[in-house]
Amino acid sequence: MKRSSFNVLFFLKKTKLLKNGEASVCMRITVDGTRVENNIRKSIAPSLWSQAKESARGKSRKSCDLNAYIENARIKLHQIFCEPEEQNQPITARLLQEIFFGQDKEPEAVRTLIGTM
Repeated sequence: MKRSSFNVLFFLKKTKLLKNGEASVCMRITVDGTRVENNIRKSIAPSLWSQAKESARGKSRKSCDLNAYIENARIKLHQIFCEPEEQNQPITARLLQEIFFGQDKEPEAVRTLIGTM
């Protein structure tokens, strides 16, 4: 089976600033030219963002926390991508997104007191 191309990009949504003046950080997963974009529920001031490095500038706590989250997300996505590829299973950007955010699991059955009796 042919090796899939895979890329992860982090960027700011500068068009829709939050009320506090910060911009949302988004993640784009690309597999074989198919893209999926997500908001990672993190934000930072646009002046503190370096698009060339895809990370926050500075040594503030917020910048360091965001950079650590981005690095961990890259590592986790790469691991998620490598597992099915080693087993020659098809990989899609949507599948990577669902596994990363935990949407691929079946919801647990709701347990009630009456149901356990």
